[in-house]
Amino acid sequence: MKNLIWTFILSFFFVQIGIACDCGFKNLEDLQKQEIENSECIFIGEIIEVNNDLTYKIKVVESLDGGDLQENIYIGKNWKSCQPYVEGKGTWLVYGGMENGFLKMNICGLSRAFDKPVAPPSKSENGIIESTKQMTEEELYAQFWKEQRIDLANEIAVLRRRRDGKLKKASR
Repeated sequence: MKNLIWTFILSFFFVQIGIACDCGFKNLEDLQKQEIENSECIFIGEIIEVNNDLTYKIKVVESLDGGDLQENIYIGKNWKSCQPYVEGKGTWLVYGGMENGFLKMNICGLSRAFDKPVAPPSKSENGIIESTKQMTEEELYAQFWKEQRIDLANEIAVLRRRRDGKLKKASR
């Protein structure tokens, strides 16, 4: 009986988390536009410290919106399970803003680590299914991470062009 009660409590807890974190599926291009419009800061950063109290330090490597000083260090906080969760050191693309003195990455956004840059696919789902029918599981994973890294590189290139265009206009 005790196990049944614990199972019910844990199930209820995980269902609540699952419901609270349902971000809905969007295509990559629409999500990128939304992130640009809704982010106070956009930058490439290096996680330099992760603490047990859910905080981390991130150093700005390159500002992609022209608003963050290079080498600036923010203290970020892992707020909820449905936003990007920083677990260790590494390089990140960050979309976010400040809340109560902490950097907060956008919930259900595109902030992601360079080593595992998960984002919605940029291709149509049907095209992905057709092109992967003959692949092994290992090949599928390799192809997935390759496409995710290409999408990340393309996204950063677009953000740099956008930033550089803004800086040119501002200097006139």
